[in-house]
Amino acid sequence: MGQMDKKFVTLVFTVVVSLWAGCAVGAAAQQQDEVVVRAIPAAVGYSPEFDRALQRGWRSETGAPGHSYWQNWTDYEIEARLDPETAKLEGTVQILYAHDAPANLNSVLIHLHQNLHREGSPRSSEQEITGGVTITRLAADGEELSERPMEEGPGWEVDGTLMQVRPTIRLEPGDTLQLDIDWEMALPQRGAGRMGHSNKEVYLIAYWFPKVGVFDDLHGWAAQPYLGNAEFYDDFGNYKVSISVPTGWTVMATGELQNPEEVFSAITLDQLDAAAVSDTLVVIADAASRGAGTVTAEGTDGWLNYRFSAENVRDFVWTTSNVQRWDATSAEVANQIWPDVDTDSDDRESEDRESDDSEAQALPIIQPVVDGTRRVLIHSFWREDLAPLWAEQWRYGQQAVEFHSEYTAYSYPWSHMTSVEGQDIIEGGMEFPMMTVMGSYEGQEASDLYNVTAHEIGHMWIPMIVGTDEKRHAWMDEGATTFLENQSKMEYWPGVDHHRVGARSYLQVSEARQEQALMRHGDYYEPGPGYGVASYLKPAALMVALRDVMGEEDWLKAYRAFIAEWSFKKPSPWDFFNTFERFAEDDLDWFWTSFYYETWVMDHAVGRVVSKPTGGATVTIEDRGDAIFPARVRIRTSNGMDFVHEIPVYHWLAGNDRYEIEVAPAAGSVVRVELDPGGYAPDVDRQNNFWPRGSGE
Repeated sequence: MGQMDKKFVTLVFTVVVSLWAGCAVGAAAQQQDEVVVRAIPAAVGYSPEFDRALQRGWRSETGAPGHSYWQNWTDYEIEARLDPETAKLEGTVQILYAHDAPANLNSVLIHLHQNLHREGSPRSSEQEITGGVTITRLAADGEELSERPMEEGPGWEVDGTLMQVRPTIRLEPGDTLQLDIDWEMALPQRGAGRMGHSNKEVYLIAYWFPKVGVFDDLHGWAAQPYLGNAEFYDDFGNYKVSISVPTGWTVMATGELQNPEEVFSAITLDQLDAAAVSDTLVVIADAASRGAGTVTAEGTDGWLNYRFSAENVRDFVWTTSNVQRWDATSAEVANQIWPDVDTDSDDRESEDRESDDSEAQALPIIQPVVDGTRRVLIHSFWREDLAPLWAEQWRYGQQAVEFHSEYTAYSYPWSHMTSVEGQDIIEGGMEFPMMTVMGSYEGQEASDLYNVTAHEIGHMWIPMIVGTDEKRHAWMDEGATTFLENQSKMEYWPGVDHHRVGARSYLQVSEARQEQALMRHGDYYEPGPGYGVASYLKPAALMVALRDVMGEEDWLKAYRAFIAEWSFKKPSPWDFFNTFERFAEDDLDWFWTSFYYETWVMDHAVGRVVSKPTGGATVTIEDRGDAIFPARVRIRTSNGMDFVHEIPVYHWLAGNDRYEIEVAPAAGSVVRVELDPGGYAPDVDRQNNFWPRGSGE
């Protein structure tokens, strides 16, 4: 990162740029009489916490994880039983919390997300009241603990959606804490628009068990209350989950089903085997087979027990229904074998040691070995009477998995991707490891359902593989995923530049000066378009703009390196910034500051074109906004010449607000000038990008 101070520059300047394109066009040596005053973007400064992580080798200035990067780990063994008629769920969980951090812990923070629906809990919007989570038993390392305040010693205490557990013995580095918790709750019909049930015949069960919060290298305890808007930040862990539902109810979940022969009929198993190698639709269950009772096994005493196992995932989510149609097919992706790159806890630097060689502190760049291809099962659960558009959803899921795997150069790593129609639960979509729930999209266009499918499946890469903090920095996952969604739409719905279409709303809000900054906590946005623009539309548009600045090849290397290097780890914005600067081989602080930290507006314009009696002309380009951005100018002349002239960002960084281009007499008269011919600069007023006015396409 550069170390330029933020200041206002006042100067009278002279710009001299060498002649270009065979002397047909050049920048004039110009002298301005007026005083130019403009804002110069500040250097991006590291937070004290990130700077400390750099010094200790936990992070690196290249953007890759540091050689001593660490993160805690959690194993869960869960048994749960759902009564669909009453929406009541009972569960027990054994948690093994492996404490790898270089710190002693006197307490552990546990998320009880369903307390969003508890009377009196803080929340950002009105929610259904269900009573939240009732803890019926809690033990730490085998010792029973009771609910009591901190001053009374070991025990547990609930505050909103967070529970503090205070074991008898503190955790030291290398220790593992065992927690045994029994709980029960009533499931909401619409849990903050992210989980719940539809008519008690379809359930999407998420954020449903006591879950250890994140203790990381930047914040210590990063666990924060769930208020209903800002999403989630999770550790990776392993899960063994046993789920009991009535006979006839199918269950699909994060991870691998361990006992398919015990829960599915022989017909269903045969159909699943067929889907696992098919490129086309295979119907696993429909209204007829559901009604005939031929989808599941008979069970025991009217109940089925599904057992799942999942490794190295951020969360565990499941769906169950006795009425939904079940479509399946498979996607084909490269079979990548990624080498293990482990940090060595014994090699960690002491807390006061600083490193002068930041590149040496980074983990080595990893590349996969590709061994042919493999298949990913694609599941689609939906109701024909409520969601007719879903008849093609299996195809959308298949394409998204294949496209995203290829574009990111990181193949979808799990065995299945499951989509669930959740009318009454959600209107848009919500993502979980290996699963998504989406609205019926009744009365909308097929492209709308495709778009949300591509978006939610895009989240499998960020934050499900690259574990970003969705609460503090929603733009990191939502922006990257909106970009990937638009990129996939270019393939599935060709003929439209979906990136440019997607940027329009952001640019309209920017022009109206209604933006709020990207670098803001997700719960702290004011009412209005601020959160949606800052989290989704703007960062997606900025990805495209940065690709235009860096060049597609270098940008793609940076994008793919960020995903590969931070797979199953937890990056910060500064890791993202540093990664792209590494591949750009340039200081991009002007970009990060102008668009991520600030809400500055970019507006380049063709100021005037003055023809000369002897031929040629002077073309004046003006910077009428605050945000810094390089300019690309295309000039056509009467002699049939077509030139593209680049105005470097450093010209604007010098405090200038205009730039003159001299068109040589030999080129003839200027007949057309166009700024940003590619259309990817985040320019709020494209009407003034053309001369003559009104000549834009």
